[in-house]
Amino acid sequence: MKKSVAAIPVAVMALAVMGITGCGTNTSSSSNSSNQAKTTNTSQQSAFPVTLKDDAGHTVTVSKRPEHIASTTEGTDEILSALVPKKDIALVTTYASDPTYSNITSFVKGIPAIQQANAEQILAAKPDLVLTASYTKQGVVNQIEQAHVPVYEFNDFKSISDIERNIEVVGKLVGNEAGAKNVVHSMEEKLQAVEKALKDDKKPKVLDYSSFGFAAGSSTTVNDVIVDAGGINAAAQLQGWQKITDEEIVKLNPDVFIVTDDDKAFIQKILSDPKLKTVSAVKNHRVYSVKGADLMSVSQYITRGVQDVAKVLHPTAQIRQ
Repeated sequence: MKKSVAAIPVAVMALAVMGITGCGTNTSSSSNSSNQAKTTNTSQQSAFPVTLKDDAGHTVTVSKRPEHIASTTEGTDEILSALVPKKDIALVTTYASDPTYSNITSFVKGIPAIQQANAEQILAAKPDLVLTASYTKQGVVNQIEQAHVPVYEFNDFKSISDIERNIEVVGKLVGNEAGAKNVVHSMEEKLQAVEKALKDDKKPKVLDYSSFGFAAGSSTTVNDVIVDAGGINAAAQLQGWQKITDEEIVKLNPDVFIVTDDDKAFIQKILSDPKLKTVSAVKNHRVYSVKGADLMSVSQYITRGVQDVAKVLHPTAQIRQ
């Protein structure tokens, strides 16, 4: 569900891989790992076999509870960390150990990692379930299926409700539906708490923007983050991720810019750009960086993105992490 290659801003990384698409310190990751283990151990296990139709329309049957799961997306890396014991994860992405992108850097230590999905490396891990996404090459998926290993492909990452659905699907596939429901319930509680804290606040117009010139429009998880954080997406009339010009930004006239923290140097460029001097956010110096791994998450950690953005949009509100 997320990421491929290094050294470019998170927002553009998401575009390159899936059209959208986990951060935190090692300390928080360790704490999360402890909580995840509790969720897994206390959850009621589901019956097998499990048969589901994946987002590519393929029928996927998992005959028994998987114990060697290969995850080829950083989003499913994070989802799995909340639903299964570490010993049941045979493979994760390299991004899971990079705090620029991941909330589970401590959890994944010692788990073999893959940078780009290839059938040979995946099959060498001897998986009994493989989780992929729409950007995985069809030839790779075909090779894995020919080895009689169940492969589930995720295609929907356009909203927080898509993420919640994906978590519930992973819960079914790994035999932990109750744990998945608990994760989703916790997400909803956090979102409701933010909504309650902001119920009387004015909603500013917000533009998520990157140094590569892309803005997040509707049908993106970032659109949901902005709305749930008590803002109005200034680029909501755009579909998905779109490149926009300085002239278009002036017309949109956002009250706030948000950029990912790995693109922080871009803030000064926005503030000093003479073409943008009439924009409300520039005039009022309301240009902020937000943790990219939170803002661009396609896992349960998307709620951190909502909390992070709510804090910069509404600095006097009481937002609990």
